[in-house]
Amino acid sequence: MSDFKEQFQQKLDNLLQSKNDNMVIPRKEKRAQWIAQLLKIEKEGPKTSDDYNMKKRFEILRVGDDDRLIRMRKGLESEFKFIVCFKEVHQAISVVHSAVGHGGENKTFKEGQKKRANLTTQCCQMFISFCIECQEKKKRRVHKGLVVKPVRSETIFSRCQRCS
Repeated sequence: MSDFKEQFQQKLDNLLQSKNDNMVIPRKEKRAQWIAQLLKIEKEGPKTSDDYNMKKRFEILRVGDDDRLIRMRKGLESEFKFIVCFKEVHQAISVVHSAVGHGGENKTFKEGQKKRANLTTQCCQMFISFCIECQEKKKRRVHKGLVVKPVRSETIFSRCQRCS
């Protein structure tokens, strides 16, 4: 299981490095920076365009002493979506994928989007490519060839026709 997780995280890391600055899934340190920046904005107010963008996109959910980064909600009644960091992606997709009964990429992605804002279809596809249960389910059974019923005849060439 840990080997599966390490392989997944290594492949995910390669994917994120190929995206450069256009990262959807932040590292833990980057998420901590965003939380610190949002706390600073709450105290002092926004000063730069980055501050205004951060305030517009994210908010902080306080759970006990822990601060969690969530996507900005449209209203107070709407559900919040967590921002998942790099180390938490495997666990988040694993929980969701098991909840949908190893249902495939689309079901896993749609269920994951209900509570997590930054899970991508690429992450779900990558996870499913490593999922042992899904790979066993995906294996095709070998179909037997078409069974042909032999034609029985009394003598050799009795079923042949002559060409003119």
